[in-house]
Amino acid sequence: MKNNQTSGREVLNVIGIKNIIASIFIFFIALIIISINFGILYKTKKNNIIDDNKHKAIESAQKIDSYMLTSLDTIKLSSYKVDKLISAGKSKDEILSYLEDQTDTIVNVIDENYTGLYGYIEGEYLDGSGWVPDADYIATERPWYIQSVEAQGEIVLVDPYLDSQTNTIMMTIGKLLSDGQSVLSLDLSLDSLQVITTEMVENNQDFAMVLDSTGGVVSHSNKNELGKNYLESTNSLESTIAKEIFNSQKTQFELNYNNTEYIIFTQKIRNDWYCVSVVNGTYAFKSLTGILFVSLIAILVFAFTIIFILYNISSKHVVANKLNQQLESMSHIYASMYDINLVNNTFSEISNSSKDISSMVGDSSENAKEKLYSIMEILSSERSRKELLEFINLDTIEERLANSNTVTLEYLNNNNLWCRGRFVVAERDASDKLIRVLWMVEFIDEEKRRQERLQYLSDTDRMTGINNRGSGEKKIKDLISAGQGGMFVLLDVDKFKSINDTFGHSVGDKVLITLASCLQKAFRANDILMRLGGDEFAVYVPDVHNKNSGERIIQRLISVIENTDIPELNGKKFCISIGVAFYQHNDSFSFEELYKRADSNTYISKKHTGNYVSYYENESN
Repeated sequence: MKNNQTSGREVLNVIGIKNIIASIFIFFIALIIISINFGILYKTKKNNIIDDNKHKAIESAQKIDSYMLTSLDTIKLSSYKVDKLISAGKSKDEILSYLEDQTDTIVNVIDENYTGLYGYIEGEYLDGSGWVPDADYIATERPWYIQSVEAQGEIVLVDPYLDSQTNTIMMTIGKLLSDGQSVLSLDLSLDSLQVITTEMVENNQDFAMVLDSTGGVVSHSNKNELGKNYLESTNSLESTIAKEIFNSQKTQFELNYNNTEYIIFTQKIRNDWYCVSVVNGTYAFKSLTGILFVSLIAILVFAFTIIFILYNISSKHVVANKLNQQLESMSHIYASMYDINLVNNTFSEISNSSKDISSMVGDSSENAKEKLYSIMEILSSERSRKELLEFINLDTIEERLANSNTVTLEYLNNNNLWCRGRFVVAERDASDKLIRVLWMVEFIDEEKRRQERLQYLSDTDRMTGINNRGSGEKKIKDLISAGQGGMFVLLDVDKFKSINDTFGHSVGDKVLITLASCLQKAFRANDILMRLGGDEFAVYVPDVHNKNSGERIIQRLISVIENTDIPELNGKKFCISIGVAFYQHNDSFSFEELYKRADSNTYISKKHTGNYVSYYENESN
């Protein structure tokens, strides 16, 4: 027994109590370290989940906002046009014709989710899609009319409703017109919102939804929830979430429901709608338990190695996470970002989505001026190249940024896509001298094309493809204001109503389209051609100041018309009556007076058969 005790003491003496205590201490330190790292890992994963779903909610809300913006632009433009037709005294048939044409454009060109334009116009219901209401349908008692009138000219988004036949959420956009009684509306299907909402969800434990201002479900990743109102219902997860959103107006919060943790993200959309993303936190963090177990086993075998690895991983992740937070908003917008030091003529890459640009830049950070110039010369179209190369000249950037922190230029790249280049001040010295700038490139092609399309729709007559009245008159008035005289030609089709009555409106439309084509053949590219409405057209020919010069042009037009055949007229020719007036460079009367002079001669021409022209009698030859 004594020997055993001695043997035991020997073992203890060899090992040493201090070493044992130190070993135990190191072991517990290792456990503490792994626990700390696990906590960091847990927090990082949670933050990643939160950031990812928060970004989804924001991105989806932006997509929905953009979709709604197109609708608002459409109703705004159409309302403006109908107001113009009403103020011009156009008939109900002409207004209806516009609604029909615009409906075709909206459905076929802009978005097939639209059902078309309709409204209550000067005491009568007009529908551009051709829908004929039942006899008991009273437009002024419909929500779209009542809410539009109450809004006093502001665009109204009427609360969405569930179509019981198609199980589709529909919404109406309405606007009161300038007469204070007429209302123009547009119906659209919100199927696109359903697609956006469904894309927000990655697994069946999470869900997403869009709520209107009353708590009604506009879209939901579970289509069975469409049409419900969560503010009116109780005893469900969705109703609990909805009430918290509307009561607290929080953009992010956590909720425990039936022993399950949920993380909710909300993003407000125009008209007090909410885009909501709901993450099942219990399910999302379940995998972390396994991570903890594996980590504990690993620390027993490779304690110091694992601690070192976790420490380095965590350190790198924290640094990367901070950098991502700093650049998060800009990285979603700009395709490439470079920090340029003007003093040293060096640069460094911040972010870049193009491998081609990276390969051209290479590893060197020298010669920022020359490298930026050579790269943008390759990446720009010939049309924009000269202006872009002047813009990126770093020798003049100090002067251009003297009174501003940023300058921009829109240009076409080598793929003919619109981009926006931007210089931003990054650093100035104590004397306000520019030290560093950021060079950033943003893709704006979709935005630019949409603006151009809306401008084209605003300026162009739908049927003939030439200027409409508004854009044509503005161009002529601008020339007159600048003192550029010319010949003003006003013309219309003889007995046009008879053509419509005899051959049908489709043939009448073809006559108008053919007449517009004749004008394009007879006049120059810089002459201003426009359709005033109905069968009335006008042309302004700059720098033609007298009858002698103008008569050759008019006769050319008459010759083109006489040699034009429309088979549907069964051998008959259409004729025009023309009135001409001149504006000298030193004249000071208005466009309206010029129009009256030409119009008076159009009526004189109408007294004659065939193609006939009359000139304003006080004009000099």
